[in-house]
Amino acid sequence: MDFSTTIYDSTQHDNFYPPASTGQALSASEITSFISEILSTLELEKLGEIYFRQLNGFFSLAGFSLSDIDARWVYGNAKLSSTLVAMSLPGVTSQEGKQATAHYYFAVPLSLSERNALEQLHELFSKQVAQAQSFLRLHQMTTKDVLTGLGNRSGFDQALVRQLGWAQRHEEGFSLLVIDLDNFKSVNDSHGHREGDNVLVHVASQLQQVLRDEDEAFRFGGDEFCCLLDCQTQFQLECAASRIQLSINQSSYLRRMNVSCSLGGAIYREGDDTDKLFDRADAALYKVKQSGKNSYLAA
Repeated sequence: MDFSTTIYDSTQHDNFYPPASTGQALSASEITSFISEILSTLELEKLGEIYFRQLNGFFSLAGFSLSDIDARWVYGNAKLSSTLVAMSLPGVTSQEGKQATAHYYFAVPLSLSERNALEQLHELFSKQVAQAQSFLRLHQMTTKDVLTGLGNRSGFDQALVRQLGWAQRHEEGFSLLVIDLDNFKSVNDSHGHREGDNVLVHVASQLQQVLRDEDEAFRFGGDEFCCLLDCQTQFQLECAASRIQLSINQSSYLRRMNVSCSLGGAIYREGDDTDKLFDRADAALYKVKQSGKNSYLAA
């Protein structure tokens, strides 16, 4: 078999192939079972988990990473001494808009027959990842707010469910911010709804500039926005809220419109569901609005 193909981007060791049999890599039944498993979902995160579990049945796999697509999608616990194999994912786009790469980490170097098996499995997996990413793009078209370009209410609901599931499976916290614009009604009343739309677009732009890649912003409805943040402590959440509030308060356009923002926050707690988490953040926001606006409070 010719291993000069560009699907193999790099390895960590020069002497990569130990002597071994080069017989049949995978049986027809193994391939059929593998395909059945990876065709069971078009959810990218779950697909990565299924693939990692399947690979462990064939190799001494220490870790697997799809961080090119999402920085959180790293499976296993690879060591620095692990053998790295980087393989391109044709038709799959990275976060930077380039062709994505999957990274495999093995406890011991692969034999030629194992490498052949890995190529077979990777090719099948790549096709399903490309399908899943295409499905995700189509799905996102229905979960985007047309005016601001942020996620809409439906997109927020789905993202919150995903984030909650991730937190429960991996015991990693996250935070929710609910943001309400102060004096927005007066903009519509004094300047018309077109200017009100401009305010919403401007606020969305401020959020996108301030938030990090791992954070998500949504227009929840009307002049209310929500942010899902990679914050595990009250201090981190307060810093994020402060950045958002400062950005809005320092905007000359929003100052001219007399628009500021009130923010309510909550950190995920064990046992939370979507309603409990949202209700805590929303209750904190309500207290801010009742006490004078343009401030932040965490539940």
